[in-house]
Amino acid sequence: MLAVVVPIGGVILSQGLGETNELNQRLITTGPETSNSLREDLIFEHIRFEPKSDTVTISIRNIGTIQTSVDKITVVKMDTQEVIFSQSNLASLMMIKDSGDISFKADLPNATPEEWQDSYYSNSEYKISIITGRGNFFDTIARPFNT
Repeated sequence: MLAVVVPIGGVILSQGLGETNELNQRLITTGPETSNSLREDLIFEHIRFEPKSDTVTISIRNIGTIQTSVDKITVVKMDTQEVIFSQSNLASLMMIKDSGDISFKADLPNATPEEWQDSYYSNSEYKISIITGRGNFFDTIARPFNT
C-alpha cells in the first residue's frame, strides 16, 4: 500500500507546487492595475428622467476601495434597441470618489417636444451601462417616473 501511496503523493505534491508557482508569477506580471480593477465597485442609487425635458440624471455611489473614473455611458431603449445616449472618453472628466451625479441630455427624436413624458418613451425600459477607465462594466434597467 505504501509503495502505491508515496509515488502518487509525490506527483500530486509536485503538480500543486508547480501550479502555485505559476499563480505567483501571473500575479507578479499582471501588477497592481489588475488588482485595482478588482477593487472597483459602483452602484446606481437613483436614476431620474426629468419629466419636462430630455435630461437624465444618474446618482452613482462608489462602494469600492479606490477612486473610479467613468469612461463610457450608454443608454438603450430595451423594446426597440434604440441607442438614446452614448458618450465615451469621459475618464478624464468623471472621477467618482464616494458618490456623484451624472447628467446628460438624451436623444429623443420620436418625441414632440423632446420630453420623457411622450408615451413612446415613458412606457419603455432603459438599460443604462457604465464602463470605467479600468474596463469594468456596470449596468441597470430603469423606467421613467418609476425608478
